[in-house]
Amino acid sequence: MGRAHARGLDVMVLDTAAALSWDETKAALGPGDRGYPVTATDDEGWLAAASAALSDDTVVGVLGFSEPHVVAAAILADELRLPGPGVRAAVVSRNKLMQRETFGRAGLAQPAFAHARSTEEAETFAEGRYPVVLKPLSSMGSIGVQLASDKETLRAWAGEHSSPDGFLVEEFMEGPEFSVEALVVDGERVFESVTAKTTTTAPYRVELAHHVPAEVSVEEREAVSELLGGVLDAIGMGTGLVHFEVILRPSGPHIVEIATRTPGDYLLDVIEAATDVDLYDAAIAAACGIPLDLPQGVGARPPRSASVWFPTPPAGTVGAVEGVDQVAKLPGVVKIEIDVAAGDEVHQLRSSMDRVGMVVYQAADRQGLDAVLGQVRDELHISVDR
Repeated sequence: MGRAHARGLDVMVLDTAAALSWDETKAALGPGDRGYPVTATDDEGWLAAASAALSDDTVVGVLGFSEPHVVAAAILADELRLPGPGVRAAVVSRNKLMQRETFGRAGLAQPAFAHARSTEEAETFAEGRYPVVLKPLSSMGSIGVQLASDKETLRAWAGEHSSPDGFLVEEFMEGPEFSVEALVVDGERVFESVTAKTTTTAPYRVELAHHVPAEVSVEEREAVSELLGGVLDAIGMGTGLVHFEVILRPSGPHIVEIATRTPGDYLLDVIEAATDVDLYDAAIAAACGIPLDLPQGVGARPPRSASVWFPTPPAGTVGAVEGVDQVAKLPGVVKIEIDVAAGDEVHQLRSSMDRVGMVVYQAADRQGLDAVLGQVRDELHISVDR
């Protein structure tokens, strides 16, 4: 909201009643801002709240920040003739099966897959392919995504995630994981940044850190960029931020998935720390049709390196959290947030929802980042009683 206020814009916030009551939300609201509670967090709920907002004032831009907002925000932008990703792009991005079918028709590199409506169908596809990746058709933050190394694991997962719509079972792709964060305006990319990931091992593969810029060759970067271009064309992307995930296989980059929204994991903060490009502000400007003011040399190697690290204590009850203030004062640390305190429960890391906090930090290069992280680890201590 601060970026919107800096541009002289008031904000209509659509969120749950609980979120609107948070002290953090209230502190961020300006005198001209208004909150509109949603009674349900499906598309119908967001659109009902939007009807109330639209009856109160003129809207000059619509921006969905999180996965549940994507389709409703795209519908509103189209209805109001405002810049947005487009309903087709939003709907396809929200459904992993639609993505696979769309990209398959476009001939883009992606894993072999099957849409399984039963455990038996999944087992038929998985036979001779183990390990395989199991995915709900619509989720975020890696919720429900799991690697199955055998039939027993597949059956247990299918029993826990049964749905009338079925689920995806996919070929497991070996290789380093990357994402591309890009700003698209009228179908044209005006900014693009490649991020390297560090993840946990199987079966859940949750991100432990992100690094900008990714250490890839010029040829690899060009191949990833070309694949992203094919994906954007395939979904008919209009205007907005996209978060594109890929795995670099020996034969080249392969699609994991794309989201037509602001990325999570504090990636925009990391990108700004490395590049000086404020994508929060740029996304607002693009959504409102305001000319962008991006720094010269966008697309070149950024002036510094930056990362976000997610501390991962073992599961159990938090005994104490120490060193937060000391870490915040370390040279190179941009931001620290720790979301647990003594007495809170820490769960096994199965998705991004199980994280306990993060540290964003910057340095001149990757070696410098490693040195800063070493200091952070020395100072920050989250003790857990198992």
